[in-house]
Amino acid sequence: MFEPVRMVKVSVVGPKEYLEKTSSTLYRLNGLHIEDYKEEDEYFRIGEPLERASKFSKLLVSVRSILSYAGVKDGYEPEKVFSVSELDRELDVNIKELEEVINSKISRMKEIEERLRKISEERRSLLPLKALGIRPDLLTGYRNIEVFTGFVKANPLEKIVEVTKDFEIFTAEYGDEIVTAVFVKKEHAESVFRVLQDFSFREIPVPEIDVGYDERLEQLDSEESELEDELARLKDEINRYEQENLDLLLALEEHLSIELEKSELPLRAATSKYAFVVVGYIPEEMFEKFQKTLKSETGGKVVALKLNESEFNPPTALKNPAFAKPFELLTTSYAIPKYSEIDPTAVMSILFPIFFGFMLGDVGYGIVILALGLWLSTKFKTEGWQALLKVLNYSAISTIVFGLAYGEFFGFEIFGHESMFVKLLGDESGFAKIFAEMHPIANRLYEAPMLLVLTIAIGVFHMAMAYIFGIRNVAKQHGWKHAVEEKLNWLMALISIALIITGFIINNIAGKAVFSLNFAYLAAVPFIVLWAVLTVIGEGAMFLIEYLTLLSNTISYARLLAVGLASVGFAVAFNYMAFNMLWPSGPVGILVAIVVFAIGHFINILLGILDPGLQSLRLHYVEFFVKFFEGGGRLYTPFGRRRKYTKED
Repeated sequence: MFEPVRMVKVSVVGPKEYLEKTSSTLYRLNGLHIEDYKEEDEYFRIGEPLERASKFSKLLVSVRSILSYAGVKDGYEPEKVFSVSELDRELDVNIKELEEVINSKISRMKEIEERLRKISEERRSLLPLKALGIRPDLLTGYRNIEVFTGFVKANPLEKIVEVTKDFEIFTAEYGDEIVTAVFVKKEHAESVFRVLQDFSFREIPVPEIDVGYDERLEQLDSEESELEDELARLKDEINRYEQENLDLLLALEEHLSIELEKSELPLRAATSKYAFVVVGYIPEEMFEKFQKTLKSETGGKVVALKLNESEFNPPTALKNPAFAKPFELLTTSYAIPKYSEIDPTAVMSILFPIFFGFMLGDVGYGIVILALGLWLSTKFKTEGWQALLKVLNYSAISTIVFGLAYGEFFGFEIFGHESMFVKLLGDESGFAKIFAEMHPIANRLYEAPMLLVLTIAIGVFHMAMAYIFGIRNVAKQHGWKHAVEEKLNWLMALISIALIITGFIINNIAGKAVFSLNFAYLAAVPFIVLWAVLTVIGEGAMFLIEYLTLLSNTISYARLLAVGLASVGFAVAFNYMAFNMLWPSGPVGILVAIVVFAIGHFINILLGILDPGLQSLRLHYVEFFVKFFEGGGRLYTPFGRRRKYTKED
């Protein structure tokens, strides 16, 4: 559980003519993590794709182009699963038919979209020209006169007069700008154009039309409406056709992707004139079956051999129980464990929800978050979202459990004489008396000092576990000497800090001076000495300053209580405003109280998801992971995939 799946390095060797058969077998076994061959020599070269790769690549591009319009929803489940032989039999025919139907419509859609773009451009030109009030045919077609038509930021009349008096200018306001038409002799055109540029001149293209502005705009509106209707109809037809053939399209995409991957296996292999070699890693537990299957499928021509090389750098295949699987998303978001490292996912799967629930700890909030998580799980079907929502659901259950321990429901007390049941049903209610006579395990508002001590104890336990993992990791990678000098020393420091805090608490309870000697302070001394000696030997005297950092790490776990107190404080405040200040004020007050209650707790729930989630993540990433977890591994990605839309015969 704490270590990745054990791997063995294997070499798959056989005659070159069996490479295609081997590729299919390896893909179906879905177990070999292939290491790409890169170092060519006089005997071996990187292989070339199988002949059919080019065909599959072209067909796959076509299918994906068609699918791009389909809008497949996450988690779509096919009604029909196609067999590979069924797809192969009519592969070309199916794709050709789909292309002819879809592409003809897509081609027409592109024509319509281009025409709509031109209509929009022409309308943008006509409207300001209409405001100017000059017919289009009068703005073009002169032999000796240049006409400048466009927008300017101000009237350029006075500046043009300084250049020439032989011109005509027409202006009109259009929105926040001025539209103008300047008629000038060609010999002065360049000078006038420079003047217009000083006024931020933007040319308006003059369309060639033989009707008036209003009539042309009506024509454009009519044509645009017809084209938009046709475009919508074509989109509906494509969508309907693709939905009718969606299972087939998805099956074709999956089948072609698989066949292309298999056809490109030679690009990852070492090949000679007569043989091939594929090297990779496979789970040790799979090797025997892998070897037998490969041998039987190829009639003994291709063999798989274990390699005992000094270079052993396998990928990491995480191995966690089902309940911990969703938390792999959080682990790998930080880093992928090395093959030789402990995988912290299992620990995180237990402690993350506990930390979350410890902080939020309200039955009402937990129920709302759980309901939200379950509902969202039906909407977001991708693997990542499903994992994240399961983490949320586990955290919500933990919140409910801690809410019962604290006796809190939307900030109201569940147990004791201040129970919400007593307030709602009265002292005489038998049901209310049951809860009035019960007591929470811990009331956060009244027993904060006890909970603060508990959070520090949790922190010491959490970090001690991290250092134990670190000792194991360093010992495995570099030997026990390094493990003692680099990790055991800090475990000694942590124990000394725990004893010092214990001594502080003992003196506080006894009413003595904080630094009065007691057995806890004395017990801390040998651990401090041992830590200092090991640290100076292994890491150097300068690292002694890190003792203060470790102390701050320990105190950092107090956030488990602080975040929770802030949350319950908000809840109590909203309840007080709603039911003590507003509710007694009459009908309007009741309405406002309900709004304040709903909005206040809605905000608190959002904060209750974000803050405990981020703080719990921080305690793992910053306080826990850094003490033993380096990362830098590679995820195990075997050659092959699980089929969803197709099946082998």
